Amino acid sequence: MKTSVKRAAASAVMAVAAAVGLMSYAAGSAAQNTAEGASGQGTLLVQNASGDFVRRQFSFSAHRNADGTVRGNAVLHNPAFETAKNQRYQLQIDIQCMKVIGNVAFFGGTTKRTNDPGLVDAVYFSVQDNGEPGRDRDLISRAFFFDEDPNTTGDSQLCQGNQLGDFPMEPIESGNIQVRGGTTAP
Repeated sequence: MKTSVKRAAASAVMAVAAAVGLMSYAAGSAAQNTAEGASGQGTLLVQNASGDFVRRQFSFSAHRNADGTVRGNAVLHNPAFETAKNQRYQLQIDIQCMKVIGNVAFFGGTTKRTNDPGLVDAVYFSVQDNGEPGRDRDLISRAFFFDEDPNTTGDSQLCQGNQLGDFPMEPIESGNIQVRGGTTAP
């Protein structure tokens, strides 16, 4: 009888310790995740249809809220790509997904505004912060769309499935990228 009481007491103590440990881990993880954020701006040299090099400009900012949701925006001006109306391509993204792995951040969002009606869908891109200065060191990918069908809308949360190497990235010509609070090891 005494042995079963001791076992029950030991089991209860272990259960309480495990529960406290899990709650502490969850609270610590939540606190770390709210520090996640990324921002940046700059230019990339890209070649237009005539073979001339032009500057593609970008800016973005995103952060994780205390409730785990992500808010942010991104803007892209790409003079190398012209729309059907011969306008330089412009895109504004409402960022709703962010995954940080070390110094790399993946983003997913929806097209908020564009001058190309054929590219209205979920948008994904990634950045890499390689220290200071950002010029010729920090990297950014191109914007990737869920598909080219304006009648479908992809899920911006698919960015959670991205892994290192999914999007080819290239060094920025000018500007800086900052990635903060990466909790996932590469």
